[in-house]
Order: sequence, then C-alpha cells, then structure tokens
Amino acid sequence: MTCGMAVGACVSTGYADEDIWAQLKTGGNVVLMRHALPGKTGDPLLLQLDDCSAQRNLSDTGRKQAQRIGRVFRARSITVNKVFSSRYCRTQETAKLVFGLVTGWQALDLLVVLPDDQKEARTELVAERIGAYKGQGNLVMVTHRPNIDALTFELVSPGGFLVLKPDGAGGFDILGSVEPDELTE
Repeated sequence: MTCGMAVGACVSTGYADEDIWAQLKTGGNVVLMRHALPGKTGDPLLLQLDDCSAQRNLSDTGRKQAQRIGRVFRARSITVNKVFSSRYCRTQETAKLVFGLVTGWQALDLLVVLPDDQKEARTELVAERIGAYKGQGNLVMVTHRPNIDALTFELVSPGGFLVLKPDGAGGFDILGSVEPDELTE
C-alpha cells in the first residue's frame, strides 16, 4: 500500500512472506507492530502510564509470543536501528521482549483516549516519522490497534506487524504484513 500525508488512502503492494523478510534484511524499512496478546484484566485505556499494576498488561501467552517474535528476528539476522513504543506497559514490555531496548514515544500512545483533533495530529506526526525514515537497518514502532488502523486502515493481530517502506516523499508503501501465528523459528 502507498500512504501519503493525508493518511487513509493506501494501496497494497502485496509482497509474499519470504519477500517481506528479504526486504527487512535489506534495511531502510519501518516495522509497525501491534503489542503482543494482552490479558483480560486491567484498564486498557488507563492514562496513568506510570502504574502498570492497573493497566491491561501482556498475558503469559503474550510474553511467549513476543519472545518467539524476537527469536525469529534474530534467527533471520534482521537489523534494527531503533525501537519506539507507546508508553503503555504492554507495548513497552512487547518491545523489550522482542528487541531488547525501547524508547517510549508519546505519539504512539493509545489514540482512542484523545480528542479527535489530537488523534489526527498524532497520526500525522507518526506518518511523517515513518515517511522520513532513512537508515541502514530498520526502525520499529510498537503501538496499538487503533493507531495502526488510523495510519494504514489495516487490521493487525496482537503481535503482528506491517512492513512499511518510506517513499522519500513523506509517505510510505505498505509492503505486507506478518501475523504471529505465521512465524516459524
């Protein structure tokens, strides 16, 4: 898919699975990941980001899912330059379990708790960062389903991700998606 600054009108390029991994191996892409599978307790919308005990956090299955995703990235020797995530505990933990290190970025925080004008501004900020990315390795952003949907109109399962290619003109192409149940170690 190609997505521009007016996020929403996207067209898929339709790479096959192995082609997506080959593209990731070359670098210069953005991995837009949904956090791994959360548990059923806790408040998914909690705004007290410093209190993980009250938030909806990863389930044990979600932790195992994230660890498996990390093993696949390492086994395929995918280079990751930087990892940003929402400041929610479930996204931070996913990023740490998959990639080791993470930097919290407010722009990736859950959109549904914001007024509409702030949702649009945040979505545009993330789209601009994606479109401007240049690097030898890949940039990773771990966020939430509504944020991914607002950027790409793509539904991604917990632990799944899209591979985006910045187009050099402020937009990006969606090369494809990878679902966690499709991963083989």
